[in-house]
Amino acid sequence: MAEHRIHRRVSFRTEVWRGEDGIFSRGNERLGDLSVDGAYIQGAGSSIGTNLNLRFKLLVGNEFIPCTAIARHTGGGGLGVEFLDLSPDNLKRLAAFVNASPSASV
Repeated sequence: MAEHRIHRRVSFRTEVWRGEDGIFSRGNERLGDLSVDGAYIQGAGSSIGTNLNLRFKLLVGNEFIPCTAIARHTGGGGLGVEFLDLSPDNLKRLAAFVNASPSASV
């Protein structure tokens, strides 16, 4: 199947926290491929169309990036999500991280 990606993405592993009703918990899921518009979460399970509250850290900095995401695809033991509400500051941080990564690809 051909990939139809628009944005650069980087593969790296970091923990992802999932939240519900304002309470976040860390599970076994790991954030994998990451771009400015979404990510792949290894070990996550949800139905396509489900809204998720997430937060994660980049390899630089100590602050979480919080966002709401929607589940777009499942497969390979994980979940592809699209970010819905990144703040302008967090979008800039994320774009700088992805664009600075030598392993970024389209």
